Amino acid sequence: MTVTTAHRAKGLEWDIVEINNDFPNNLFDPEMDKAAFRDEVNLLYVSATRAKKTLIINKLLVNILANVVENEKTAQA
Repeated sequence: MTVTTAHRAKGLEWDIVEINNDFPNNLFDPEMDKAAFRDEVNLLYVSATRAKKTLIINKLLVNILANVVENEKTAQA
């Protein structure tokens, strides 16, 4: 088992990755700076893509990712 931060995980991979509450709770705050939001979402994406086989994330992170995907679809339409 390796315990690391999202920043230190860049470039590394594991069969199983579990992401806990490493991300700010204010990602849904409409007042959050857009650049800061994009940076946090990018870091979440990098963290999620470290898993080769299994990714374990909590419901909050599932909602964040779903929200980002939906916003991207809306922006492209």
